[in-house]
This record gives sequence, structure tokens and C-alpha cells, in this order.
Amino acid sequence: MKHVLLALLFPTMLTAKTTQQLTEQLGKTVLYGDVALSPDGAHVAWVQSTAASTSKQTYIRETSKDAPVTLVKIPITRERTDFDPAWSSDSKTLAVFSNTGEKQQWQLWLVNADGSNPKKFTDLKGYAARPRWSHDGKQIAFLYIEGAGGGGPLMAAPETTGVIDTAIHNQRIAVLDVTTRQLRQVSPENLHIYDYDWSPDDKTFVATGAPGPGDNNWWIAQIYTIDIAKHNAISIYKPSLQVAVPRWSPDGKSIAFIEGLMALPKNVR
Repeated sequence: MKHVLLALLFPTMLTAKTTQQLTEQLGKTVLYGDVALSPDGAHVAWVQSTAASTSKQTYIRETSKDAPVTLVKIPITRERTDFDPAWSSDSKTLAVFSNTGEKQQWQLWLVNADGSNPKKFTDLKGYAARPRWSHDGKQIAFLYIEGAGGGGPLMAAPETTGVIDTAIHNQRIAVLDVTTRQLRQVSPENLHIYDYDWSPDDKTFVATGAPGPGDNNWWIAQIYTIDIAKHNAISIYKPSLQVAVPRWSPDGKSIAFIEGLMALPKNVR
């Protein structure tokens, strides 16, 4: 009887041990995301994590053969989460959002192409994502929900307060002056912006947007042009379906975008 029990228990113990080993190995799986190739093709940046960790850090390496991988060493005071690395047009500087030292509050950091000299360039109070450099390299735009935290079904949304949440925060385009670090919101306050692109002359944005509150009207978003100096938006295309990913042609004469019947994305940035 003793031998029978041992025979029955041994496979169970072996299975448990194997499961633990497999779990540990899976936890070491490296995950890659937010890959960004520099305009000159000389460097690539990405956000890297492991399956067992919630920390996500930015890495850079040259695209030449056997080049070393460099971790962007942003000062760490608690677990760090980076996302949305974006290269400047001259390929010399990388912008990336990181919440280092601030729980649930991301700030925009700039680092050299080799990963050195990280500097925090914003003091945001709200959700921000999708940084994009102007063509002249003097400004960085990004989507910003001032005063908002937490996450909504499509983008971030303000945290609810009380039985009925009366706070309404539309997502707008913010522009950061790299020299002065002055931040201004340039899209209309009543328009919720989902995606955007700079015009070649850096004077106008093309954007997908819809009247607020929040992202309730994503299904009826239109294509707008937004005058950066005047802060006014003009609808240039009203689709019959949903639209996304507006992009300006290099000569400034055409705008491309995706149109179709789209399911509501999950965790879109």
C-alpha cells in the first residue's frame, strides 16, 4: 500500500514542480512594445518589460550590426512605466512619457539618441499620450486631458466623484515649446480629439474628433483641420462610418486616413 501511495504522489509532485518551473520561465518572457525607428534609420527605441513585472522601461540601440542595447536611465524612485517613445525630425532626441516618481502621473522626458542626459520637460496634471515632434524640431504636441486620471474605454477619462460625475474633460491637443517649456492647448475646448498629425509647415493639425463630453461620440468623429495660432477647428470630412489615423502628405496637398466599421478598441493610445 505504501508503494502504491508513493507511486500516486510522485507524478503529482513532479507535475507541481514542473508547473512552478514553467511559471517562473514564463515570468521571464521579455515583452516588446511601442517600437520607434528614428527618421534617419540609425537608431531604434522600444519599451521593454517582462511577463512577471509591471515595470516598462525604454531601450535604445543603433541599427548597425552588433550594436549594444542601452537602457534609458531615467531617475527611479518607484516602479517605472514608460510609453510612446517619439523621435525628433533630426533623429538626435527621443521624447518618451514616464511616470517615474509619480504614481499614475506621466511626464514627458527627453533624452539624447544614445540614451544619455534624460531631462523632464513637463509638469502635467492629467493624462497625456501620443507625443509628436514638429517638423522643425522646436515643438512637441501630444494628446492631453487636463485634470484627468484613470482610464476610459477608448482613452483616459477623469475619475468619477460621487454618485454622478459632473466633471467633463475633453481630450485636446497640447503643444510644448522645447526651448521655453511653455505648454498651451490649441484645439477647441468642446472638441474631443482622438488622433492628429502636424501639417508640413507646422501651422495646422489634421485630427479626428467629435463634440464631447469625453469620448462618448467616437462613433461620429469627423476629420478636422485645426489652426494652431487661432485655435479653431474646421470640419473637412463627415464620414458615413468611423475614421482614424489621419496623416498629412509631405507636400501638404493631401490627407490620408482610415474609414470603416470599427469595433471599439481596447487600451488604445
